Amino acid sequence: MNGVFKRVLVVSVGKTNSLSLNHSQNEFSMLLKEINLQVVAYFSQDLDSIEKSTYIGKGKLKEIAFFCLTHNRNHPLERIDFVACNFELSGLQKKNIEEVVGAEVIDRTFVILDIFEQNARTREAKAQVEIARLSYLQNHLVDEKAYYSQVTSGTGQNRGKGEKQIELSRRQISKAILKKKKELSSIKLSRRNSRRRRINNPIPKVCIVGYTNAGKSTLLNRLVKLSKEEKTVVEKDSLFATLETSTRAISVYGYPTFFLTDTVGFISELPIYLIDAFRSTLEEIKEADLLVQVIDLSDPFMEKEIETTLEIIKDLEADQIPMINLYNKYDLMGGPVNFLPKENEMLVSLLDEEDVIESLKFIISNITKNWEKTQLLLPYSVDFASFSKENYVINYVEKENGILYNAYLNPSFSYKYLNKN
Repeated sequence: MNGVFKRVLVVSVGKTNSLSLNHSQNEFSMLLKEINLQVVAYFSQDLDSIEKSTYIGKGKLKEIAFFCLTHNRNHPLERIDFVACNFELSGLQKKNIEEVVGAEVIDRTFVILDIFEQNARTREAKAQVEIARLSYLQNHLVDEKAYYSQVTSGTGQNRGKGEKQIELSRRQISKAILKKKKELSSIKLSRRNSRRRRINNPIPKVCIVGYTNAGKSTLLNRLVKLSKEEKTVVEKDSLFATLETSTRAISVYGYPTFFLTDTVGFISELPIYLIDAFRSTLEEIKEADLLVQVIDLSDPFMEKEIETTLEIIKDLEADQIPMINLYNKYDLMGGPVNFLPKENEMLVSLLDEEDVIESLKFIISNITKNWEKTQLLLPYSVDFASFSKENYVINYVEKENGILYNAYLNPSFSYKYLNKN
């Protein structure tokens, strides 16, 4: 849906003016904006149960249909192009809603898949998104079959032909999914080998997690810049700009080297197709020594987004890994910030160089929290640069017979140096 903006009416489910509904609608509006859809109206319904054939109630559908008809008649140059449902529909529900409202219907899953498809850059990300898209399509074909059986209502010969065509389509999609999964397996093997080398490497591993567009890639890029690395990752003010994990070695003079990994942004109600497709990508999180959650302090729905992030981390069985929180974008608050950080929290603007340096120090202090602080004299034959990258040197003094270090020793490297003391 690239190009000029088209207009859309949004339908959500939830209690009117509730925080959860407001957050959901706000988030969905941002998703729609990413694919050039402009919201002209919001409708919502508080449901006790889902209507099997249309998801929402028939009365609400008629209300939406009347609004679309009236709006398009009164504003012929600003017609509503789509009705966007802020939930996932079956193929049958989509078709039934379209018949009532007289407009093309898209659902939340379709929108997110479209955004992921636009942002997929690597072979792995493209394969993952394609598997998710095909799985979504296959599920809707199953529902189309159910619809066909209903509308033909017993005219055996025609129904059979329809079912055969549907079954053929399902088999074709299954083959396409299998082909993509094989392609993905070979890519995963290469990434798994790279990850295994990092796991076996005693250098600390840090993963950045958090809601999409909170500033995760900004943190990675700013720290990469400090370490004079050349490679950065895509960083822009849009949702899901990063779809694959990106790992860089952060090596800043005066601090121990560590691996820093940026991950795909989280979002509430991520479609099951995408959770399955990207679960392997998020496995990187489980191997981390430290998680850094980047949080958008300026977002009015910050608490809900933190909750979503923590739920996903728990689902990945990574909730036992130590985590620190960087509350980003305080500069967008437009006044004094009434926020008192806890021990594992910091207030930052990742566009400010001093704050980036403070963020680095905060990360290092948490990486080295359980390292042994010691003083040791090492001969000049021990490489100063290597020792400084592997451990956290507080200060040092050059002596006649070597260098006296005051440092935190990385337990994985201490064997190399303690016997030379």
